[in-house]
Amino acid sequence: MDLEERIQREEGLESVSETQVIRYWLREELDEADDGPLDADAVESQPGLREELLERKPIASRTFGAEPSDWYHVDLSEEELRDLRVVVGPHDEDWRALAEDNRVGAIAERIYEVETDETTNVAELDAETPKDVSEVVELADAIDPEGPVSRLVVAKEGDDPAYVVDGNHRAVAHVLYLLRGGEFTGQEAYLGIQG
Repeated sequence: MDLEERIQREEGLESVSETQVIRYWLREELDEADDGPLDADAVESQPGLREELLERKPIASRTFGAEPSDWYHVDLSEEELRDLRVVVGPHDEDWRALAEDNRVGAIAERIYEVETDETTNVAELDAETPKDVSEVVELADAIDPEGPVSRLVVAKEGDDPAYVVDGNHRAVAHVLYLLRGGEFTGQEAYLGIQG
C-alpha cells in the first residue's frame, strides 16, 4: 500500500494538532541553528509559534498558510519514504535538479550511483548541483542502525503527491543508507493533508 491509499483508507494516521507540528519544526530549527535564548516549548500561543517558525523558515508559509491542514503522526513504510516527492518548486531547480523525477528515492539513487561509480565522485556532483550533496552523504554515514530519530514534515495538497516540506536532506540520506545495505526500521513523519 502506498501513502495515497493509506490516506484514503485512513490507516495508521494518528491525529495531532497543528501547534504540535509547528512546535516540533521550530524546535528542530533552533537545535540546528543553536539560535540563542528562544525555547520553543516556552512559546505558549500558536500564533507566536507560527511567527517564530516563519521568520526562520519562510517556506513554512505554504504549509501553514490560509488553507488549513489536518495533521497526523505516521510511521512511513520504506516504500512510502522512497515515493515521497522533494519540496515543491520549479522543475530542474534545487532538489529537482538531481534526478528525472522528484522522488526522494530517485535522488538517493542518483547519489548512490555517483558513490559507486569509479569515474566520478560525490564532490563533483556536489559542485554541479544547488543542494549540499556532501551533507546528505554525511547524514547517511551517521544514521544509527536503530534508525533515524527525527521526524519529517510532509504535506499532501489535493490530488498532488505527498512531498517533504522539512527534512529533505534527512529523507534522501535515509534512502541512501538503505541503498548501501542498511536496514529499514521505520521513519516517523508529521503529515498535513489539505483539501
